[in-house]
Amino acid sequence: MTTSTQPIQPLASGDIAQEKLKFGEKLSYLLATMAPYPLLGLTSGYLMIFYTNVIGLNPITIGTLFLLSRIMDGISDPINGYLIDRLPRTKFGKYRSVMIGGTIACCLNFLLLWFGPAWATSGKLTIAYISYLVLGFSFDYMDIPKNSFLPAMTANPKERSSLGMLFALGTIVSGMVVAIIAPLILSAGDLSLKAFSTLVLIVTGVVLVVGIVGALGVKERVVPVDMETKHSLKDYLNILIQRPVFVTLMYDLMFSAALYIPGVVSVYFFTYVMKNLALASAVAPIQLVGLLLGIFLAALILRKLGKKKSYIVAALAMIIVSAIRWIDPTSLTLIYISTIIGGFILGSFQPVVQVLKADNIDYVEYKMKYRSEAAVASIGSFATKVSSGIAGSTPGYVLGWAGYVATSQTQPANVITAIIWLTIGFPIFFFAGSALIFGFGYNLDKNTLQKVEAELSDRRVANQASQK
Repeated sequence: MTTSTQPIQPLASGDIAQEKLKFGEKLSYLLATMAPYPLLGLTSGYLMIFYTNVIGLNPITIGTLFLLSRIMDGISDPINGYLIDRLPRTKFGKYRSVMIGGTIACCLNFLLLWFGPAWATSGKLTIAYISYLVLGFSFDYMDIPKNSFLPAMTANPKERSSLGMLFALGTIVSGMVVAIIAPLILSAGDLSLKAFSTLVLIVTGVVLVVGIVGALGVKERVVPVDMETKHSLKDYLNILIQRPVFVTLMYDLMFSAALYIPGVVSVYFFTYVMKNLALASAVAPIQLVGLLLGIFLAALILRKLGKKKSYIVAALAMIIVSAIRWIDPTSLTLIYISTIIGGFILGSFQPVVQVLKADNIDYVEYKMKYRSEAAVASIGSFATKVSSGIAGSTPGYVLGWAGYVATSQTQPANVITAIIWLTIGFPIFFFAGSALIFGFGYNLDKNTLQKVEAELSDRRVANQASQK
């Protein structure tokens, strides 16, 4: 097999998509990326124990709810992406207005998800099903625009790398805030309805403000060369089966499930295995140290490894991190060591994610002459939902089968073993699957991507000149 040595065509001059971004716009992008994750973190990490211990629902029933609902609204993601993609592109842009409306709708439904079953005198499970399904649908109109901003804001590789780091920082900081304050508020309130209500109201108010302010401050510069042609749903779905897009989807699904399962069971682990829920808030800042160090070194690691190897190495390294915990699952020292190392790996990996997805969007436009940030973003949203559905249902089924007793301060030995396996063992299998899928499946290399961007830059400049 030979490697082409043909010179890469330089980017055309006059392409506004190559402009340098201002600090204020980058700050707004950071806020926009932060907005959805507190809702996701609180739902995936604490909704199950709220439904089992406060509302009194059966864990197997809740596991089924999480799985079926996430699969159903995950299937709706490509449809919502298609609908968003067909919205008119105005001077205000396409994705900003969608995110503002989506943030408001999602926050209102988030309140119903928690308070609806709590306040209802009957039909609690029905309300839980309906509100959880609607949350998944409304979350799309917040998450898909957020994931579409980076490729729509700039085509400049350096600026994309910078935004990728901000995306990772926003994701990590917002998730970490929930990871720190949630255990403190809930442990102080003894997992009571009042404690959950306080936490939910604080998170909802912050998300509402941050999401709207962030969306107002970004600018969409990268527009399709052909904006007049309307593509069919079949054309749109064809994007989703392009090899780089599909392989990235499968990797995201497996990798995210490996991260979410320990997150869902974390409250059970610290409550019943470690017997101190407040310890969970102490672990979060330790992870933050590793995350920030990883983000700081992400650009260097990316230059050394490249995007594909970064994806594979991240999954393999997380297997090692999980395996460290097996030495002594209840050792705080090993928990701290694995947490900081895992944080570093995730911090160095996260900036690559959005950059690689932007590459996938460019490749699709190059190959199909059809640009749709919403299509690829909906794939990311689908992976998030299905993986969180797997992560939410798996503990529910396993704990239910092991004999979990919601009203007890202690649990049987089988339940303790099940919690440890969910925390440490299950993620290893998912990380291994993600590494194998990406290693053998992803096929975009550096030369191909340089050729793609040069061609697209020429098309954009020619289109801009024809409109003058």
